[in-house]
Amino acid sequence: MSRSLVKLGTWGGDCGMPCDITVAPQRLESVTIRWGKVIDWITFSYADRDGKTHTAGPWGGNGKGEGTETITLGPSEYVTEVAWSVGPFAFKNVERCVTSIKLVTNLATYGPFGHAVDSTHHSLPVLNNGSVVGMFGRAGDFLDAIGFYVLPF
Repeated sequence: MSRSLVKLGTWGGDCGMPCDITVAPQRLESVTIRWGKVIDWITFSYADRDGKTHTAGPWGGNGKGEGTETITLGPSEYVTEVAWSVGPFAFKNVERCVTSIKLVTNLATYGPFGHAVDSTHHSLPVLNNGSVVGMFGRAGDFLDAIGFYVLPF
């Protein structure tokens, strides 16, 4: 992976299988989230250093969910902050998983998606024009844990 790329996390539970990318991301292009009581699954596309597009996911299960949202970033749009919550999913007898997520870009705020009831809230602001360019985590029947790739300016 690129030397300046920073990998932060994960936050959430220890269930599910590890999910990660193999090509270093340079720009996040889109994110699709399906949510219900928790984040059912997440998938995203990103560009590498050569501008080639890669897709990761979906990471998570087949939950019916309450909604699915696709966020397509504009050419000059980049993610400046991610906020999420981690909490229990009583229906599945799970102590910790990702229960909500919100993306903030230099142009707009998307979400929050999911439900943050009885959850611990986390936030990752990226300073000095850096950006969140990818994700990794753990997933099984839903998104158990999440971490982020950050590209400093």
